Amino acid sequence: MTTSDAVEAMVKVMGPYIGDTMARSATEAHCQKLGIAAGPLPADQLDALLAKLGSGLNIFLGRDKSALVMAEVRQALAALEASR
Repeated sequence: MTTSDAVEAMVKVMGPYIGDTMARSATEAHCQKLGIAAGPLPADQLDALLAKLGSGLNIFLGRDKSALVMAEVRQALAALEASR
């Protein structure tokens, strides 16, 4: 899976909860901070990105809702990977 495909999938899931703009800017900012570049997204970098996003969502949504949203994100990413 590519970084751009993963970001799009994450934004699509998180958008209804925090807004598309916030979801995109948070995801892209975390990619920058973690040194995640365009192209193939290694599993270890994906895991780091998901951990950072989950921590940030805790602030906006609370721990329980954040866990549910991140589970949705993981399902979307798994479906994206399976479709390839």
